[in-house]
Amino acid sequence: MNHFEWLVLTLLITVCPVLAMVISYLLVKHGLRPLMQRVFGKFPLMLAGRYLFSLQHRAAINFITLISVVGVTMVTYFLIIILSIFNGFQHFIENRYTAFDPDLKVVAARGKSFVASDSILKILQINPEVAHVSPAIEDRAMITYFDKQYMASIKGLRQDYLQVNALDTLLYEGKYEFQTENGMPAAVLGGTVAYYLNSRISDRMHPMKIWAAGDARDFMRNPEAAVRVRDLFANAYFRVQMEYDGKYVLVDYAFAEDLFDMKGKVSSYDIKLKQFDHYESAANQLQASLGSAYRVESWYDMHATLFNVMKNEKFVAYLILTLMLLIAAVNIIGGLSMVIVDKTRDIGVMGAMGASLQQIRRIFLAEGMLIGLVGGLAGIICAACFSYLHIRFGVLKLNGGDSFQDMQYFPMRVEILDYFLTLGTVVGVSMLAGIYPSRKAAKQEIVVSLRK
Repeated sequence: MNHFEWLVLTLLITVCPVLAMVISYLLVKHGLRPLMQRVFGKFPLMLAGRYLFSLQHRAAINFITLISVVGVTMVTYFLIIILSIFNGFQHFIENRYTAFDPDLKVVAARGKSFVASDSILKILQINPEVAHVSPAIEDRAMITYFDKQYMASIKGLRQDYLQVNALDTLLYEGKYEFQTENGMPAAVLGGTVAYYLNSRISDRMHPMKIWAAGDARDFMRNPEAAVRVRDLFANAYFRVQMEYDGKYVLVDYAFAEDLFDMKGKVSSYDIKLKQFDHYESAANQLQASLGSAYRVESWYDMHATLFNVMKNEKFVAYLILTLMLLIAAVNIIGGLSMVIVDKTRDIGVMGAMGASLQQIRRIFLAEGMLIGLVGGLAGIICAACFSYLHIRFGVLKLNGGDSFQDMQYFPMRVEILDYFLTLGTVVGVSMLAGIYPSRKAAKQEIVVSLRK
């Protein structure tokens, strides 16, 4: 990072929390007072506010309380930022996969292909959630080009497949066409496949050769006749993600049909939905209509393991930072316990004047909640400022490598639910931290307290 970026980060980590704590304290004191009075009562809340930061003979206690607030602020700050980064990565990867994969895919429950049927196509097309359907043929084959060879997945597509997925927008070189200028078969190669084959779009003299094996029984009877070899030229390269760039070669549907001897068969029906977010309900509807002979997969099902791992990582990060919040809660317990010792005589006076044990408990429960609210809101303000600056200008740089080569900064996606979840966790832990000191305060003997 350059000096300017270091300066921005320093300000966001040091100055921003201080200003945010002042703003959140004023917000809690003046904005949330009516709501908190309903929960704790006017009298306990008033004393809790006075005890939170007192300027009279409580320098040590104020310092401990300030440490508690700062700890809660920083944990909230970092928790929201980390959750937002996880959201950003998930959203980025979802966009990458859905840029190549269809919204839904119908495949055979058993085997690699099934007979193309107008009845199946009709079932898919009449569904109100479906926008477009296009068949696809996919199988593995060996590609050779001079002394280079590579095992790739050959996917045969029709021209109308661009209505399922705009694959032509993924190209970084060449044209999305399955024929050369002379009418010869051509392909769109993944960037990594092209790299290992050392293929050249400009070469129209030396075609690549694709070797596809037929049925195993034919191969045993006549190996030479079972292997089909076809010529193919490179027409374009695409880049999506390493998983696709090093796997796929896109060809014309009729070419793949001839190469793999799949006349009248398809590997899948790929589907574009009218509403992307309705993929789960649409998949269930189509599965019920097609029966058990077919399997309907959504874009999420195709990569369920990856997305489940990402969700689990986000949950683990939340748990780890919540444990850090529990450490801050120990400071809250210690600070409240010192307040009780300092205010023992006040507690005795309140008891002598008729204050109930419940009111005394609520004083310190309210103070614990105030610490959580002030720190939590301050952390939210800091996280919101950091998120805006990062999304707008880019603060945290990322060395993308092969998987994220076009990403310069950490992706970040703000979700309001994370803010509410974090604030609820912070306030809940802070109130739990106030339970023990509040019970300790309520057990103070009036006579003994007045003598101190």
